[in-house]
Amino acid sequence: MEKTNFLKNKKVTVMGLGVNRGGLGVTRFLAQSEANVLVTDLKREYELKSTLDELKEYRNIEYVLGEHRIQDFINSDMIIQNPAVPRNSKYLLVAKECGIPIETDLSLFLRVCPSSNLIAVGGTKGKSTVTNLIYHTFCQAEKDIVQAGNIGISVFEVLPDIKPDTIVVLEISSWQLEGLAQTQISFQPHIAVLTNILADHLDRYDSFNDYDASEKLIYKNMGQSDYLITNLDNPVIKSIESDQDTSANIYWFSTRNKVPRGSYLEEDRLFFKSGNRVTEFCSIKDIPLPGIHNISNILAASIVFFINDLPLPLIRNGIKTFSGIANRLEKIRTLRGINFYNDTCATTPDATIAAINSFSTEPLILILGGGDKKLDYRELCEVLKEKSNIIYTIILQHPAYNASEIILTQLKELGLSNKMEICSSMSGAIDVAYQKAIAGVNIILSPAATSFGMFSNEFERGSVFRQAVDELV
Repeated sequence: MEKTNFLKNKKVTVMGLGVNRGGLGVTRFLAQSEANVLVTDLKREYELKSTLDELKEYRNIEYVLGEHRIQDFINSDMIIQNPAVPRNSKYLLVAKECGIPIETDLSLFLRVCPSSNLIAVGGTKGKSTVTNLIYHTFCQAEKDIVQAGNIGISVFEVLPDIKPDTIVVLEISSWQLEGLAQTQISFQPHIAVLTNILADHLDRYDSFNDYDASEKLIYKNMGQSDYLITNLDNPVIKSIESDQDTSANIYWFSTRNKVPRGSYLEEDRLFFKSGNRVTEFCSIKDIPLPGIHNISNILAASIVFFINDLPLPLIRNGIKTFSGIANRLEKIRTLRGINFYNDTCATTPDATIAAINSFSTEPLILILGGGDKKLDYRELCEVLKEKSNIIYTIILQHPAYNASEIILTQLKELGLSNKMEICSSMSGAIDVAYQKAIAGVNIILSPAATSFGMFSNEFERGSVFRQAVDELV
C-alpha cells in the first residue's frame, strides 16, 4: 500500500455511494488506506443496505444519508465525485471555491495503478460487449488481463491483481471521462475503442454537441505510439481523422465499406487490413451473437487482437466461444416455442431499433417505455409502424420523466392503437405478451428509455423481467 500513503489520515468525502459497485469499491479502498472517510448520499439507509453491509467492518467511515451538507464539502481534504453527480452540483462548486481537490474513483485508481497498459472502451452503445469480448478472448489466450469500470466491477476490486505488465481493460462512460477531465490526471490509454456516438443523456447535457465532446475525451491525450479504434459508419465520428486533439494511430471498423486500415465486413466474411495485407478472420455463420450491431462490436474488438499480435486461431476461437453478456439482447428462456430476450440496457431509441433489426422476419412482441432522457422517439415509432414482423407493443406505464407517454402518443398518431397496450407492472406486461404469443414469437424487453422512477436502475429492471419470465408455466 506504499503508493497510498498520501491518503493516510486524510479527510475524504465520498459524494455518492450508490447501489452499483463503483462507490463501494472506492470507499473500501479509502478505508483500507487509513483515510478518514465521510460518505454522503441522497439515498437513505434502507436503499443502500446491501452496499452498507459490505462496509460495516470499517470503523473509519461516517455516513450522512438522505441529504448532502455544505460543511462536508468544505471541511475535507479531498472530494470523490460519483460519475452520476453532475459537474454543476452546488456542493462541488463550493468545494472548488474552497480549493479542495475533486477526484473520481478512476482518477484515484490511475494514480496508484502499477500498469500503464490500458485499453479503454467508450461510446454510446456496444462498449460492454466489446469490453467483455476483449477480456474473454485474452483470457482464452492465457494473457494477464483484468477488466473493470462501467461494467459493474470497481477498479479497486481488481487493483490487487494488477502487475506492471497486466493488461487493464476499462469500460468508461462519458460521465467518467468528464470527471477525469476535471482532475489533474492526464488520461492516456494505450488503446482506445470508441464504438459510436448516438443521441443519449440529453437530460444531463446542455446539447448533443456537449455529449459528443465528452465521449471524444477518450482520445484527447493519446500520442503517436497509441491506437484509436473507431467507427467509420458513424457520421459523428468520421471527422476524427482531422481532429487536432489526437495524434494517435487511427484504425477504423465498418460493416458497410472497406476501410483504409482496420476491420470490415464484406458479404458474409470479416477481414482485417493493415498496409497491403488483408486477413480473413471470421465468417458470419460462426458468430453466436444476433444483429449487425454485434458484428460491428466484433470488428472493433478484433482490431485490439491484431494490434496485440494474437494468433489467428485464438482470435477465431475467442469470437466463436463468446456468447454475449447479461442484459444485452440476452436470451433467457424458451417456453412453448416462445423465446424471451432481456435487452434492458437498451436505454435509447437507437438501441431498441438495433434490437428490432436483429430479427429481420421473426415475429416480435416488444415491451418498452420508461423515463425520458430528452431523446427523439419519432424514428423508433416509425420503425414500429413499418416493421410487419412486430405484432404487438406493450408500454410500461412509468410514474415520472415519461418517455412512455411520448411513445404512446406518437404510436396513436401513427394509427397503431389496435397493436399496443399499457401495463402498470413488468409482470403484467409479461402476462399480456405471453397470452398474445404463439410458437416462434420472440418477446423482447427493449425499453428505449431509463428505468429510474420505476426501478433503481436498468439491471434491477432486467432482474424483474427475468424473474417474471421464470415464473411463467
